[in-house]
Amino acid sequence: MSQVSNKPVWREWLESLIVIALLAMVIRSFIVAPFKIPSSSMVPTLEVGDYLFVLRYTYGFRIPFTDTQLLPRQAHRGDVAVFVFPEDKSKDYIKRIVGLPGDVITYRENRLFINGKEMPLEEKGMRTYFLGDGSADVSGLYEENLDGVKHDVLRKHFSIRDGEWTVPADMYFALGDNRNNSRDSRFWGFIPQSYMVGRAAVIWWSWDHEKNAPRWERLGKMID
Repeated sequence: MSQVSNKPVWREWLESLIVIALLAMVIRSFIVAPFKIPSSSMVPTLEVGDYLFVLRYTYGFRIPFTDTQLLPRQAHRGDVAVFVFPEDKSKDYIKRIVGLPGDVITYRENRLFINGKEMPLEEKGMRTYFLGDGSADVSGLYEENLDGVKHDVLRKHFSIRDGEWTVPADMYFALGDNRNNSRDSRFWGFIPQSYMVGRAAVIWWSWDHEKNAPRWERLGKMID
């Protein structure tokens, strides 16, 4: 025979809300979290106004508000990854992982070399895009083959930062896909394994601020 609860209705509602809030916190902290693209550093892969779901467990489980990572797993070359910005731990950044621990990364005349091997580029034309402040720019559109991971990049005929870097153990080297409009590892260095937040998985919403309308064609787009 079932029993009727003697709890007040408000208490049952409160307990339900607490359980829902705790579940949401666990999901957001350890499984999947939303992320908004505020800048053009990852165009053409990600546009300003894209909203993503990020898989937080891909590289291990970060304990919230700490640098502690449980069950760490190494990133793969070509991953579009969210990570704690090394120069300001209050911010999360998103870039493409190009350098793994032990790699020698060379960037010269806007061309990428990994361990002495140049990553092939196939020219695809020109691309106009909008910056975060609403102004327009034009760059060459190329398909880059990053050791088998093919993705589009934007680049001009000049480089904004050249150099050579050897990636230390438990560190990564990241670049933006918009090579002439990205402040990335060429400027601020390496990403520690413990700073890795998650891998960008899918675009669930996209808003074009110039047209003041949704980009319907981007909804559900998988990120590679």
